[in-house]
Amino acid sequence: MKKYGVAILLMLWGLIPASVLAASPPALAVPAGLSMAEIKITGNEFVMLQNNTGGAIPDLGKYWLYVFNNVNPLAAGVTSNSQQLPAGSLANGQYILLSASGGNTCGAAVTAKLSLNLNDSGGFLQVVQNSLSGSSLVQTAGDSVSWSSSVNAAEGMISKVPSGASAPSGAFYRYQNPSIGAPYLWQPADIDPINSCQLNVTIASLSSPVSTIGLIAGTAPPATIVSLADDSEETPIAGALPPADVGLAAPQINELLPNPVEPQTDSEDEFIELYNSNDAVFDLTGFKLQTGTTSLHTYSFPAGTSLAPKSFTAFHSVDTNLSLSNSGSEARLLDPAGNIISQADAYLKAPDGQSWALANGKWYWTTTPTASEANIINQPLSVKKLSVGTTSAASTAKKSSGSSKSSSTKKAAKPKVKAASTTANSSPTPIQPTKNSSPLHPLILAGVGTAALAYAAYEYRNDLANRVHKLRRYAAARAAAGSPDKKP
Repeated sequence: MKKYGVAILLMLWGLIPASVLAASPPALAVPAGLSMAEIKITGNEFVMLQNNTGGAIPDLGKYWLYVFNNVNPLAAGVTSNSQQLPAGSLANGQYILLSASGGNTCGAAVTAKLSLNLNDSGGFLQVVQNSLSGSSLVQTAGDSVSWSSSVNAAEGMISKVPSGASAPSGAFYRYQNPSIGAPYLWQPADIDPINSCQLNVTIASLSSPVSTIGLIAGTAPPATIVSLADDSEETPIAGALPPADVGLAAPQINELLPNPVEPQTDSEDEFIELYNSNDAVFDLTGFKLQTGTTSLHTYSFPAGTSLAPKSFTAFHSVDTNLSLSNSGSEARLLDPAGNIISQADAYLKAPDGQSWALANGKWYWTTTPTASEANIINQPLSVKKLSVGTTSAASTAKKSSGSSKSSSTKKAAKPKVKAASTTANSSPTPIQPTKNSSPLHPLILAGVGTAALAYAAYEYRNDLANRVHKLRRYAAARAAAGSPDKKP
């Protein structure tokens, strides 16, 4: 399909006879804001919008188109679809052209694919600007148009849209109504069969169409043309990073709350917190939060979502619809191309009311969740049970005594080595009795001594008998030598 647009309105005064000047078609004009200038509803659909804000639009990605399949978007059973405008800037007075398929740019500064389906029998199309107020998404309704194949009672909207078969080149453009009533109306027109960037309006007083709106085709637009990949393409678009983020450090996942306690609920109060370490705002447009280990859940940040410099921002489950399992999960931050740029450590069972928080490069459970604030690691203290009457000093003494006893036992295995290392001038250290030692009972000592003497007498009984026999012989000899009856 060909692309159609408007860049400059040329009234061909020289081609229109003076007698029919009063019947001249109206000039194209749009309301203030980012407003719809042209639309083709049947056949090869397109939508042309003009920046009539009075200044440049720095980020078209903050704008979305919402289409409903009924003239009344609030009617029962109405369905809707939406499409985000491509990233890029648009100067005041410039146009963005969205068309169902390729074709001429017709002087539009920005072109992109129209992924919405405009219902031929009737519908409602609106421009919506998205912005953030804290952590809440704010949607501001802008310009709109409704149409019907029959009579459309809505003032200033399109009525009696012809079918694609009866008017294959039929389209509509916006003009300002000089009379009382709706300030802006829609003029039916046909695409010129030769110049696809020109619309023709049939004047009743003339027998043939007169070219009334000329569009400059083929001239280089003052802004870069942006093209979007087809929706069926799964390969990430290179360079999809928002321009404002180039050269900045990636945001980091800083805290998770998987298991809030009452009155908080999982569906509303679970959160994933991001930290922006840069001194500049970080644009999250197109970035994604992802949770889960086997079954993954993903949330895409809408256009205009940003992180303030040096800030902590918590994104709650009521806004993201992301779930953090109480029995174990993990969270990731993905860039627009699908690359993981930050990932929290996986956790196991989530304690009630505790958050999984990052501190000094390590993840901890903390009893003090701090959504959108710096983390505070606060863990319950583990208390050891002590025996009644024992003190820490006594416990220390007991351990020291046990250690000394073990050491003494080991050293006693080699007493000679220790003695050999003692110098001549050294004296052995006297063994001091312990406080709990007491002297042995004298009767016990006497009994031990008696037993020792008895054992010695038994062992040396033969020696003692010989010694007694010798003493007797010696005594007898001495006695005989001293007798008076013995002669010299």
